[in-house]
This record gives sequence, C-alpha cells and structure tokens, in this order.
Amino acid sequence: MLARTATSCAWARTKQLGAQSVVCKHLNLNQQQLQRIRIQANAAAPMQPQVADVYYEGGVDPDITAFQQHQKTAPRPEAAEEARTWAALARHATLATLSVNRETPGFPNASVVEFIVDSRGLPVLAVSGLSLHTADMLADGRVALSIASPNFASLADGRVTLQGRMRELSDAERVPLRDAFLAKYPTAFWVDFADFKWLVMEELSAVRYNGGFGMAGKVTKEQYLSASPDPVAAFAGPVCGHMNADHMADTIAMISHTTGLQKVSSAKLTGLDRLGMNAEVVREGQSFKVRLPFSRPAEDRKSIKDVIVEMTRAARASQSSSNSGGESKEGSSQ
Repeated sequence: MLARTATSCAWARTKQLGAQSVVCKHLNLNQQQLQRIRIQANAAAPMQPQVADVYYEGGVDPDITAFQQHQKTAPRPEAAEEARTWAALARHATLATLSVNRETPGFPNASVVEFIVDSRGLPVLAVSGLSLHTADMLADGRVALSIASPNFASLADGRVTLQGRMRELSDAERVPLRDAFLAKYPTAFWVDFADFKWLVMEELSAVRYNGGFGMAGKVTKEQYLSASPDPVAAFAGPVCGHMNADHMADTIAMISHTTGLQKVSSAKLTGLDRLGMNAEVVREGQSFKVRLPFSRPAEDRKSIKDVIVEMTRAARASQSSSNSGGESKEGSSQ
C-alpha cells in the first residue's frame, strides 16, 4: 500500500510541478525509479486516439482543404467492381451458418474457409463432411460469407459480405471447379477425400459492402453479378512491394504533385487498381489514407509500370521547377 501511495504521489507531483528534481528529492527516487512510475501511470491512463485533420471539414489548413476536395472526385472503381475484385482475390473468408448442432440449435456458427468464385462471382466451397458448418449448410443453405479486401489491416479497410443460399454440387458440376480450386490452392489435396463436399451459393440474396471509414455504399445483387473483377488488382502485391521498398520518395512526390498534399513524411502503397493506387501516409504525425489516381487507366501490368514512370517523371519535374523557383526568388532578394 505504501509503495502504491508513493507511486501515485510521485506521479501527481510530477504532473503538477513538471519538475523531476522535486519528486526525486522529496521521495528519494532515482531516475530509473521515476521512469518506472511514468510507465505505470501511462499504462493506467485512458488512451486518447488522435483524429487526423483530413477527417474534419472546414479546417484552416489550405493544403488539407485542397486535398479533401481532390479526394472527393478522385477516380475509384465502382463499389460493385471492388466487391467482385475482393471476392476473386481473397484467400480466406468467414462463413456464418445456422447451427443444427443439438447443443446450439439455431445459433450463428462462424468458421474460416477457403473458397473460389464461379464466373458469376458466387462463392464455391470444398468442405469436409465432418465439419459442423457442412452439416449446417446441408440442413439449411442460408449463409453469410464475409470477405476482407486483400490488404485488410483494420476497420479502415474494405470488406464485403455475401448473403445467400448454398447448394451441393453434383459430381459433374464439381470437375471444372476442382481445377480452379487447386489452381488457387495447389496444396489442397484433401479436397479429393471421400467425405469432402462441394457447395455453391446458388442464390444470392444480398450484398453488404463497406469500403472503410466513410466509404460504406449500397450494392445490389444485380450490380454485383453484372460487375467484373479489376484487371490489374492482382498485381498489387509485387508492384506496391517494390515501390515501398525502393521508391518511397517517388511515391511522396507523386502524392504531392497529384493531390496537392505537402509535408508528407512517409507513404506506403497498400493497393492498386486500373484507376489508381491507395496509400497510407504520415503527415505531421498524423496517419491517414490517400487515393492517388493514375494519369490514365492501366489495363495490364505493363501499363501500370508505364503510368507510374510517367507520373514519377512529372512529379520530379514539378519538384525541380519549384526548387528552382525558390532559389531564384532567394537569389533576387539578396
């Protein structure tokens, strides 16, 4: 109790007076002990997450205001296209079924599954007959499949949920789908086990789309079924990885030149599509997302490289021009 009281008093006195020496003198503490007190106090204090300036309308920073206006009209794929793309690229999803287990009848049952999509974008599952979710689907085909975007790291990232009714496939129907499944999961030898069953979402009931903070949107089942996956999103991993490893300065320059956002200290590309790239940036200690549109659509991998090279050159030229202009003004004033 005495130690706890001394700790509380020491931290309160430190905050009140802002003087380490006062605490150390009166409580006979050394610097190491005082540091431990601070760590304990910080751990006990409630966290106050900082909201980035870009999420406030009507701010006083002209750079932020211009950036906000740019982002409102920055080209992006339609929500239905994004949803189809995520469904095509995701390697895992969360499946929710209605339990028929005698211990939890009628309760939602969630599990992680591997899946592919057919030509309509509807999920196909290869599941063990021993799994609880398989029994659920055979008894009541109503399910929800929650799919995260390939770069999903937090609730600021996109996801989509498909609600519908599953149907077991016949032996003839599963043959072409088996090849597609093994192309995506080459080591999934277990799909040929005798107890494995193949099911498809034969009836799509609803699409629940959320592109991240402030990006929720309505996608009808008709829009989803008529959309196509983005043609270049599958190349996001290697392209973004290369840019992040070797060309962060160029990414920052492109963001500054294209969106008008200055003072960016770091930028990490998190994804791309035929219309542009997505980045996570840090500006004056604040982290937020940026949409960096391409100067023209990129429909294949070569086009991605060509457009990025063009945008990088334009950004560098603009940067050089600005620097030269600043030097000229400085020289004329001397």
